[in-house]
Amino acid sequence: MLDPKFVRENIDQVKENLKKRNLDPKLADQWLDLDQKRREITVKIENLRAKRNQLTEQIKKNPKDQALLKEAKKIKQDLQDFEAPLPDLEAAWQDLLYRLPNIAAEDIPVGKDDTENVVIKTVGDLPKFDFKPLDHVDLGEKLDIIDVKKAGRLSGSRFGYFKNEAALLEMALMFYAFKKLADKGFHAMIPPAMIKSQTEWACGYADNKNLFNAYYSIPEDDLIFISSSEHSVVPYHGGEVLNPNNLPLKYVNFSPCFRREAGTYGKDTRGLFRVHFFNKVEMNIFSLPDYQVSDQICLEMLQNEEELVGELGLSYQVKNCCAGDLPQPNRRMYDLEVWFPGQNAYRETHSCSNCGDYQARRLDTKTDFKGKKEFVHILNATMATDRLVLAILENFQQKDGSVIIPEVLQSLVGKDRITSSPLHTPGVG
Repeated sequence: MLDPKFVRENIDQVKENLKKRNLDPKLADQWLDLDQKRREITVKIENLRAKRNQLTEQIKKNPKDQALLKEAKKIKQDLQDFEAPLPDLEAAWQDLLYRLPNIAAEDIPVGKDDTENVVIKTVGDLPKFDFKPLDHVDLGEKLDIIDVKKAGRLSGSRFGYFKNEAALLEMALMFYAFKKLADKGFHAMIPPAMIKSQTEWACGYADNKNLFNAYYSIPEDDLIFISSSEHSVVPYHGGEVLNPNNLPLKYVNFSPCFRREAGTYGKDTRGLFRVHFFNKVEMNIFSLPDYQVSDQICLEMLQNEEELVGELGLSYQVKNCCAGDLPQPNRRMYDLEVWFPGQNAYRETHSCSNCGDYQARRLDTKTDFKGKKEFVHILNATMATDRLVLAILENFQQKDGSVIIPEVLQSLVGKDRITSSPLHTPGVG
């Protein structure tokens, strides 16, 4: 969340940020109005309590003084009158504060949604085929390595099976990406896939009122399924003061991810591009509270993403995401999009974000900085997801129907090519 003092002193900037994000700037005015009322009532309550304490001492010396007793009775009533509405006022004040998004970096493009993100880099030549390339669904069915139909019958839409070599390829990719970052000094982490609602709220993506509707959840147990490992790794240091000598503190995480995909009705309904369950390797970094430092770290995380995609031999582009596409906690975000020949388009496979101190303020994660306790900056970035498996299948398909496995993964998969003679599937003749 934003610092209330910052909002109070920079209300015009906060309102402009809301406009850039296509949100109602009146939210800031409403908060400021509540803030003023809250402060006025708080001052009155503090003055009345101080006066009550003085009267208490006077009454001890003059317990039968009717004037003092009458005044004490009136102060008691006045206190009750001022204190009664304070909890509701506090709740409304906090609710509006939590809805104010992070301040976007100055160089973030202005735009309404992801269609107005700006391409800043394009890398690699697009693959050329002397045949019509298949998308991952048709290709996966022909090779018996992907099954969307049975998943649809057993689990519903937006689910699928990775089978045989696709399953091996998935495991190989995840391990390769995970090990790559561990070798770079990232602490390896496999976190819980379920967290408490308060933990999810602290990540800053949804308010308390909508938590259980926004995610797959078990309300009776107060548990929410994580939508990325960020949601259980970033809170890992909640309430702590991190040693500045250990910053940046870097984690590489592997986790299953669960997403309702609310608001995407009719979008990417074919195949396994937008699903309710997938696996992911992710980076999370805690940095010194200095934007020059954390923004540079954000670029280093992006470089790690690009290195992996380059080693896989995939063509890609990088976008600077516009203000209208930024999630609430994000100061900035880059999307990396890989070419999918089966869709004849670049599609997002990675994102890389700097959330500044927005999440750390809710989590109360600090460090010693310039002689003071300051909230750390927190960053997150994708390293590998199931979408990369789909990209590999589509980009390296051959005319004979086989798929060449990227060289860096061949030893882990145990072969250099997926052919039309898959591993034996039990129960299938």
